[in-house]
Amino acid sequence: MNKTRRKFIAEVAVMAGVVATDGFGLLRASSALQVDSQQSTNGQSKNIKDYPHITDVLSSKNIGIHFPLLVSTCADSKGNYLSQIPFLIELEVCKMWKESLFEWDAISNVGAGGLQQLMDFTATGDLGLTVVQSSEMKEMNSAIADYNKLLRDISSKRQSLYTLVESGSGDLTQATIAKINTTRAEMDNLENKKDSALKRLRTAKSSYSDKIHSIKREDLSKFDGRFAPEVAIPAGTRYLADIILECKAYFGGSIEMNVWRGVAAYNCGLRRTKEWDGMPFIRETVLYTRDILYILTKMLELKYAYSTGDSDFIARTKQKFSI
Repeated sequence: MNKTRRKFIAEVAVMAGVVATDGFGLLRASSALQVDSQQSTNGQSKNIKDYPHITDVLSSKNIGIHFPLLVSTCADSKGNYLSQIPFLIELEVCKMWKESLFEWDAISNVGAGGLQQLMDFTATGDLGLTVVQSSEMKEMNSAIADYNKLLRDISSKRQSLYTLVESGSGDLTQATIAKINTTRAEMDNLENKKDSALKRLRTAKSSYSDKIHSIKREDLSKFDGRFAPEVAIPAGTRYLADIILECKAYFGGSIEMNVWRGVAAYNCGLRRTKEWDGMPFIRETVLYTRDILYILTKMLELKYAYSTGDSDFIARTKQKFSI
């Protein structure tokens, strides 16, 4: 087993141990806020300054810009989300921070776009947003597909090389040595193509970004809704909340124990999450979920500290998280 694989399994084991005991600390952090969670959501403040437990942990002027719409979506009586997921506002802030740093025009190397970092097929298929398949979009998707295929091919060759070397067990035959040299040459050839493929991807991303910026903000929802905050924020927020509630219905247990499943599903898909009994052993998903839930736990512990009005307790809590 190579070093990378061992490290990944260790990360999964640590995370699994934490969620098994207290849902990433959410049970402990949220239990202190049970009284607060029972309050009416009708008067929920939309001013980020009224949420010091958020701004103490994450600081960005962009959060304040989009915060009112985020709160309105979470507190919408039609969805009734806050009564079921009391910390949805904090969770959504954590998720959007992790996804895009609250940059409305963010585009990832896999083609996810906007504040919520939605893939075009998710935006159109699951959320009903408009994404026009422009020439710039097609070129970007093509460049991404080619680059990712190249990475998979390199990984496959590297694994083949590793297997060939291991199969020799210190006594390599001439035939095995020839295969090793051939595989190494093929892998080197693929590696040489990687830089140009990445350059093409970055150029395509830049072209699509330019296209997005050339469109009037009020018209973005008709071209690519992922980059129109007025539709992307409600869509992404409801999508996460619905996934969490679906996980709760499917797996059972408390809402806290299903938040990490919902966050994982937001990253890699609900089907995969169900197939893997709650947490797909995908490195990106494991680290993504861990990071979001760690930030959320800090926020909730700070929220409780502020609710006590005890300045010493607040200071100790901040010190605990090096804030």
